[in-house]
Amino acid sequence: MTMKRIKDKLSKPIRDFTMFELAHLKPGTIATYQIELRHFQDFLCDLFSTPTIHRKHIAMLKKYDLRRYMVNLNRKNLAPFTKLQYLLCVRKYLAWEVQNGVVAEDILEPLDRAHLPKVPEYLPRPLSLKTDLHLQDLFRKSDNPCAYTFLLLRLTGLRISELVNLPWDCVMTNAKNEHFLKVPLGKLDNERLVPLSQEAIQLIQKIKDSYPIRRGKCDRKRLIGLKGPAASQVHAYLRYQFQKLIGPLTDQGKPITFHRLRHTYATSLLTGGVSIVSIMKLLGHKRIEMSLRYAKVTPSHLRNEYLKAMSVLEKQWLDNENALHNGSSQAVEPSSIISQLRAFTDKASNLNNQQKKILLRRLARLQQTLASISFSQNFELHL
Repeated sequence: MTMKRIKDKLSKPIRDFTMFELAHLKPGTIATYQIELRHFQDFLCDLFSTPTIHRKHIAMLKKYDLRRYMVNLNRKNLAPFTKLQYLLCVRKYLAWEVQNGVVAEDILEPLDRAHLPKVPEYLPRPLSLKTDLHLQDLFRKSDNPCAYTFLLLRLTGLRISELVNLPWDCVMTNAKNEHFLKVPLGKLDNERLVPLSQEAIQLIQKIKDSYPIRRGKCDRKRLIGLKGPAASQVHAYLRYQFQKLIGPLTDQGKPITFHRLRHTYATSLLTGGVSIVSIMKLLGHKRIEMSLRYAKVTPSHLRNEYLKAMSVLEKQWLDNENALHNGSSQAVEPSSIISQLRAFTDKASNLNNQQKKILLRRLARLQQTLASISFSQNFELHL
């Protein structure tokens, strides 16, 4: 069913909502809302035995009805994340109807995020080192012009949609003769610059030299030259060429996809010592949590981090041991000594409860007084 037919079949309340949201959301997001709310509308039509939904039906909704919808949705063969998105979309729509005074606010209670099903957290899917090197070698040796684009995808960590929409003049060079790939506005509405290696620069030139890679369906507005909707014909053509190149190859029992190249890019940078903040900028993420899902900490990287930390701790321990043997002094805060003295008195003194309470109170006042004093020299505790 085309998007236009879905929109035409939506009831007026839902159409009004999507038109309202269109003022500040992408058309693609609105199209997703229309698909998700169509499922909810079908449920309402069955619930009220009517071919179309009016606001009077929305006003009749009860919390129990929404729980029934959740059960109904759970019976469908949908991925856990998709089900969650459907429920969040319905909640957004009903919150809009709450603002319009159509339904009471408590109708949203069953759709509170805390009550919604948890989405499984899957591990990232970077390629193994062996598969990664094999693929890169395969792309470099291939005479298929699309192989250049797939290798560029691996070397820059681009989303496939970003690669498709790269403009012909996408390389920027600064005053220091450093080359960057300018990635235009994409999924998260942000531009970014990705540093280019010498090989990546040469790849971009090879892509230009191989134009057109598909006769009759190319133009120079895009680097890869393919014209058409990025999410349909172009993607389908690239997926076909990708599978043609790699054949039946899999990795760790999972199929190899474009997005796994992005996972591999992030993981290899993390293993090479690039900070997670820098990886976030390179991937074009707005929140560091998004990058953490992509950058898998490999066992070898985890081991290196552990050994590095243990080396630092061992050095600190040796320094303290040497200080003890050499009779050196250690600068401390006077109030911290009183704090330790209070703890020792409370634990080890042979005073009765009343005497201990009085002494601890006096030490607490002394500690408070010392903490408020500014000293011109450090107090050294000689060991």
